[in-house]
Amino acid sequence: MKRGFYLIAILSLLFGCGEDEVGFTSLIGSWTYTTPDEKIKVEFDIVGGDPEILAVTNQKIFVEGEEGAAAVQTEVVTETTFGRLRINANDANLVRPYNIIFTNLKANADFSLIEVESATYTFPWPDEHELTNVKIMRR
Repeated sequence: MKRGFYLIAILSLLFGCGEDEVGFTSLIGSWTYTTPDEKIKVEFDIVGGDPEILAVTNQKIFVEGEEGAAAVQTEVVTETTFGRLRINANDANLVRPYNIIFTNLKANADFSLIEVESATYTFPWPDEHELTNVKIMRR
């Protein structure tokens, strides 16, 4: 009886080991970023379009915790980079067209985050703030 148990345990270990967990293989997925002062937060999805072009959908903006509809603009998009990504409030409830603009976005090696060279955001209206070394995280 014990011999059978040990055999099953050993076989389970042998067949369960050796396989690396598969990580992310592209930017496709759900993402979020919150400014250091927590005044502006954005959420968005990256979806596959053309094999080498990605699209941003389901974008949301939160201004001081209040969710609003948002519009998105992208420029120079490839499989691993965006030249520019702008998400702006497009919602009468938020009163002003608050926005955040990310410039020179690039996926890290394991696609677990997006590194951004620089960013600007507007809050309070019309004050614009600059950010550097921004990291957009997966949700």
